Amino acid sequence: MNRLVAFRDRQVEPAINTAFFAELLSGDPTTTAWRIAMTDDGQVSSGFWSATPAKWRMDYKVWEFCQILEGTCVITPEGGLPQEFGLGDTFVCEPGLCGTWEVTSSLRKAFVIRRI
Repeated sequence: MNRLVAFRDRQVEPAINTAFFAELLSGDPTTTAWRIAMTDDGQVSSGFWSATPAKWRMDYKVWEFCQILEGTCVITPEGGLPQEFGLGDTFVCEPGLCGTWEVTSSLRKAFVIRRI
């Protein structure tokens, strides 16, 4: 069994507009997720995600590593300062992160999620 997963070699059906945020605050986003790889137990998954401009309230229940591939977003943690992310930026959202996530220009990111 080959244990190396090259994203470029995988053709997967995307999930369109899968609900994932606590509350939509503005916009009418189109979201698309391509889950490319997952551990046998389903606890860790990785792939790509895209969204059109919108703003929503977030309440993270998972650990997520993100790398922005195109576009921009502003993440404002509850009680914290807004942080803008764009091309090449990487960050981790930890369980318990609450606040808002705003896609300011159509966004595409690579992700790795670990369910807690």
